[in-house]
Amino acid sequence: MSQDKYVTSTCISNIQRNLDDKVLPALRDLRKDIDSTGVGLPGFGLLGMVFGGKYDGVQEDVRKMTDEAVSTVEAWVAALETIKRNWRAAEENSTVVYR
Repeated sequence: MSQDKYVTSTCISNIQRNLDDKVLPALRDLRKDIDSTGVGLPGFGLLGMVFGGKYDGVQEDVRKMTDEAVSTVEAWVAALETIKRNWRAAEENSTVVYR
């Protein structure tokens, strides 16, 4: 047996709130934590010149990816607002009115 699944404006609102309240703060915290992963002197020892430069490059890549993820989720939250309003209007307009 299959279960019927329905999308509602409340469901859309819950997804939007979870992205805003949980996902975005976690991504922003991750972005802040990247700087705390730096390796100070003497760094990687004798191989520091090789590994240090590569490590800094990886840190910068992760910074960029995290910034892109934050921007993407922020865009989703904004888009979900429009979707939610449109869905709510459709719900209200599809309600059967008995006279």
